[in-house]
Amino acid sequence: MGKYILKRLLTLLPVLIGITIFAFLLGVLSPGDPARAALSGREEEGIITDEMLEEKRHEMGLDRPFFVQYFDWMGRVLQGDLGESLIDKKDIAQNFQMRFPVTIELAVFSTVVTFVLGVGLGILMAFFHGKWLDHLLNFLATFSMSLPSFWIALLLMTIFSETLHWLDTSGYEGFHSLIMPSIVLSLGAIGANARLMRATFLKEQGQQYVLVANAKGLRQRTVTVVHILKNSLLPVITMSGTRFAGILGGSAVIESIFSLPGIGSYTLTAIQNRDYFVVQAYVLYMGTIYVAMNLLIDLLYFVLNPRMKLKD
Repeated sequence: MGKYILKRLLTLLPVLIGITIFAFLLGVLSPGDPARAALSGREEEGIITDEMLEEKRHEMGLDRPFFVQYFDWMGRVLQGDLGESLIDKKDIAQNFQMRFPVTIELAVFSTVVTFVLGVGLGILMAFFHGKWLDHLLNFLATFSMSLPSFWIALLLMTIFSETLHWLDTSGYEGFHSLIMPSIVLSLGAIGANARLMRATFLKEQGQQYVLVANAKGLRQRTVTVVHILKNSLLPVITMSGTRFAGILGGSAVIESIFSLPGIGSYTLTAIQNRDYFVVQAYVLYMGTIYVAMNLLIDLLYFVLNPRMKLKD
């Protein structure tokens, strides 16, 4: 296991370096002037001069070569300093720490719903393969994957908030505030997971080891749960892991629609206000999490799939 982890870390190291370079260039090459954004409070007074801009650029180190700026920025990042927001002048790392729990709760809840319902519906489709229930669930799974998230969000808000008055339309006041956003984020993924689970389950049913297990006289429940289900879950685990990382990085629109105080809505506001340092930190943050999730998925594969241990 230690050898495998070391090998994977060495493989992912260039990816992490690439993420840091991309995040840095995104802030440096974005349209606009960070120095002017930092002085935006004085722009309304009409007192921003060229001398003030040059002085601010020098103060922020923007007049130095790009590679010098990059290594200086990386040195601060490794110390946990993500910089200061150009708009509210608050520490970005502290803002992320304050907002991250909301985003992580949303991602975990959505991923659990996606995994449980996707696996359950996929197994149900496989058991009724070729029958009317299989065709109906297959159609619903495909249809759910084609629905726009923002349209589903507005539909749920109309039904459960405006009509039934069961749930709040916006804000974060606990677990119940995540129900509608989680459904919106998981609906399309449930269909994808169900179709994948159906396909892999049917594929595993025809494998030679299943015939051997049946020939030994094992109970059908044991063959299904211990052998077929375990091997069928591997691709679904991969999709769920990448989906979890994708929700963390791609929930900005949903968080904004439901006014959730998460990292996604915070970054979306930063993009609108050209708060470059927040965008830099967001790309770095989410890229690192995505890499970490891929490493975790690889480790799960290593534990669950004996063939990988033999290859190693």
